[in-house]
Amino acid sequence: MSKAAQNLLLVLVGAAILWTTLGSGEYVNYVRPGFRYPLVAAAVALLVLGTAGLRREWRDAGDDDEHSHGPRVAWLLCLPVLAIFVIAPPALGSFTASRDTGRTAPPPAPAEGFAPLPRTGAPVSMSMGEFIGRAYEAQTGAPAAFEGVPVRLTGFVTPAGKGDRGWRVTRLKVACCAGDAVPFPVIVRGLPRPPADSWVQVVGVWEPPATGRGATVVQALRGRSLQRIGRPGNPYE
Repeated sequence: MSKAAQNLLLVLVGAAILWTTLGSGEYVNYVRPGFRYPLVAAAVALLVLGTAGLRREWRDAGDDDEHSHGPRVAWLLCLPVLAIFVIAPPALGSFTASRDTGRTAPPPAPAEGFAPLPRTGAPVSMSMGEFIGRAYEAQTGAPAAFEGVPVRLTGFVTPAGKGDRGWRVTRLKVACCAGDAVPFPVIVRGLPRPPADSWVQVVGVWEPPATGRGATVVQALRGRSLQRIGRPGNPYE
């Protein structure tokens, strides 16, 4: 690959990162929002290096025939970068969630513990991780603290797992990027299932497991109402 092609590739990669970060905002499909500014800095560095290299190559082109050599097929390496501008990969969805079934522990509770919940009034909006953590804590300790409390969960629709007797609403948790995503599913019962991967807000109450069953990580919600929504700006927790 010629030096000119290498420098052009740097420019294209930098431009692609800037576009997904500042232009389309699609970077949140791949990393946490906190990575925005490091990504912008990296993109600017790539643009500066690539542009400086291209200027040097053009200036010296008449002095060195080496710049005209190199396999032309190497330019095909630019195609995946150009594809980012046209077809950006979407956020992870139900396919990923249905493939990860090995989690055997709930998300950890806050160091100070969960705050008490109001038992009357509007449904309490909470993350999937908080719902699962509270439900697991109630299941293994004092169920009265969580039973009957109306909550609102936001996530995407996932097909039912074996023995669910319902469908699942799921949110993926990322620590750094989409590569380490962990699904937080909750079984929804009593409401019709929307199409897979559609985003919904579900209002309902925790449904404790049947008497005699051991503690389970995948908790259930007895649904009361359902609303279809657009995908949130940040699809991950």
